Amino acid sequence: MKFEKCDWLVDSFNSLNFKNLAHGIIINGPKGVGKKLLAKKISEKIISNFQENLRDDFQNLIDKNNHPDLYLLDKDKYLLKDIRRQKKDATNWDEEKGFNDVVSFLTLTPSISKNKVVCMINADSMNNIAQNALLKSLEEPAPFSYIIMTTSRSKALNQTIYSRCQVVNIPFIGTNKIDAWLIENGITDYTSNDFPSFATPFSILDDIQSNNQNCYKEFVSILVDFISLKIDQNQAIKLLNDLDISLILKMNYFVEFYKIILKARIMNEDLSGIYKVFNSRSFNKLKISNLINDINNLRHDLYDVTSINETHVLNYFFSELKLSIKQ
Repeated sequence: MKFEKCDWLVDSFNSLNFKNLAHGIIINGPKGVGKKLLAKKISEKIISNFQENLRDDFQNLIDKNNHPDLYLLDKDKYLLKDIRRQKKDATNWDEEKGFNDVVSFLTLTPSISKNKVVCMINADSMNNIAQNALLKSLEEPAPFSYIIMTTSRSKALNQTIYSRCQVVNIPFIGTNKIDAWLIENGITDYTSNDFPSFATPFSILDDIQSNNQNCYKEFVSILVDFISLKIDQNQAIKLLNDLDISLILKMNYFVEFYKIILKARIMNEDLSGIYKVFNSRSFNKLKISNLINDINNLRHDLYDVTSINETHVLNYFFSELKLSIKQ
């Protein structure tokens, strides 16, 4: 995917003052908005010594992830050894690049560029120990060193990290802009209205390419059948477990569903489309509001636990959904 075709990323890039760029940069934005593309584009600008165009040989090295002055990390979880090498730990030794940890990389002077860049995708997956180990590199950066981090969960990074970084918040992308982008990428059978309101350009594209474009509609249809007593709670949970999506996404779907129901009840509006069936049902607004808060809190805690029983979580959601309906 070409960076230049994502005008919301181009706008964020152009808003940066590269003559006075901080040595620590955090890129905030929801999943699927293109944070990695923006992080790599900023990295290229720094590696080029802030020139307008990147040298072809540098570009080739970056494309192959072989540039000696750019360290790209893209992990689901960062541990202390990824940030700072432990004295007795030689497992992260690389014959070409030496020790593969952030601190060791930034300690060495640049090889062929004038600057060095560490680019950490999903930096919000760092635990507290790893974040504390990164602090010194942010507090006392070498004049040639830069750290770029992306995060989908802004509160997952400590305030001590934020206070030492320049923050780039990718702005909300409107439906018209998403629809235009989809058409430009050859997607004409679907629009942003076919997906939840929190869907982003790349998440929509991923859903279509993985044949999950109807996943949310299938989710709502399961709730419809459950509320209409066509299926019981165990059957509903089994059907949700059969959906090829993560528990986090299912929780996002629940929040989306509840917000739509709650808004319609507060505004005294009729629901339409796949939600039309719920017009004949009366919901407890306070119960729904509390459920949204419960799910949001649980969703935040989910990142800090190693495992969770998905069936138990879904059982709780369906039990509370049943209680939210006024008989």
